[in-house]
Amino acid sequence: MKMRCHSFNNPGFIGLILFLLLLLVMPGCFRPSQSYDATQANYEPASGIDTSHLQGHTATIQANKPWQRSDVQVESGDSVKILAMGKWSPAPAFGLWSGPEGLSSDLGKEVPWIPLAALMGKIGENGKPFEVGPELALRATGNGELFFAINDPFPWITDNSGSLQVTVYTEKHSSPTTNLVTSKSTAPTHTSLAPTTPATLLRPTEMGNRTALVIGNSQYEVGSLRNPANDAQDMGDALMKLGFDVTLKLNAGQEDMESAISEFGRQLYQGGIGLFYYAGHGVQVGGENYLIPVNATIESESDVRYKAVNIGQVLGKMGEARNGLNMVILDACRDNPFAKSFRSSSRGLAVVSSSAVKGTLIAYATSPGNVASDGDDRNGLYTKHLLQHISAPGIPVEQVFKRVLQGVERDTNGKQSPWTSSSFSGDFSFHPTGQ
Repeated sequence: MKMRCHSFNNPGFIGLILFLLLLLVMPGCFRPSQSYDATQANYEPASGIDTSHLQGHTATIQANKPWQRSDVQVESGDSVKILAMGKWSPAPAFGLWSGPEGLSSDLGKEVPWIPLAALMGKIGENGKPFEVGPELALRATGNGELFFAINDPFPWITDNSGSLQVTVYTEKHSSPTTNLVTSKSTAPTHTSLAPTTPATLLRPTEMGNRTALVIGNSQYEVGSLRNPANDAQDMGDALMKLGFDVTLKLNAGQEDMESAISEFGRQLYQGGIGLFYYAGHGVQVGGENYLIPVNATIESESDVRYKAVNIGQVLGKMGEARNGLNMVILDACRDNPFAKSFRSSSRGLAVVSSSAVKGTLIAYATSPGNVASDGDDRNGLYTKHLLQHISAPGIPVEQVFKRVLQGVERDTNGKQSPWTSSSFSGDFSFHPTGQ
């Protein structure tokens, strides 16, 4: 098979480049709606701001949007630290941008040129923009609300997509000791509370989007399971009532599962909370956990990595999105239906470190290396208790899983002990009081 390569000597290619360059150098071609040349900056650079004792405030900034409010008010003298993370896809034809208002008539005098994926901020409606990048510290010399925008300067570019999560830490110049100590970590904590307000459980709107992928596999070719499809259906219904945008997959094959996980990853880039729930067969091979599609034909242990879905795919998507909270719930610790063809005698699932992805909580139906009850009723034992407690108003997420643990141990006389691993240091409730 012959392959055709495109050369830079191609007249059509050269013509396209010349056309784009002509557009950029034409005087007044892209006039901004507002010039900042004469605007006085109401900020000054700062460094060494300690955020370990501060409460962060997170806003999700979307591509192809004008200046977006952060709901953070600053006053002259306040110290401000801004962290930005996320992913967006800019138009591929350009490598550098100016500010969110567009290019100035003399190409770049409006604000400094900035690299791809950079973010712009300003203090007040009429403040002079500044580049944020992944991290910025400054001291306010004026009063106003912080505004942010992704660099989509041209109105005729509409194919940009994605979002950035911007976490703002502020310290008042007059009383720096009044801020509440909420976390030992300097990582951004998602909350919409002002720095001097005592912490409360976060409501859905304060954590941003709630996105869930729920999979339940029952109809296996090696033999059906009673509960997983019911478990997934009921979990999906419960999560929707709690404000989650739920994608539900029942009796999914490998391709369907992997496609759903890829789409789930794209949704996570919108920010907020991500939750992955799986009920069905799961096995560990070489210390890694695999979720078994209903159409898997596994004849030996070596087939698993090619015909099953590695839970690492889900964690990888969560790690890329870098949301404030991601949850993985695995009701998958049933007996291995392929155990007779496996050389190893590993049972249940292996421990997955939640520290690999910051802000992650991983919950298992039973302790590592053990198996869980499939249940005789509509739901498996673990999911039955999870459904009972997930909608309880005002219960922190850690307490939800602790109550599930207590209920399952009580019903099994201690034979089954659910397990959790968490690197989430914030506050969150599925159903906050007042929702």
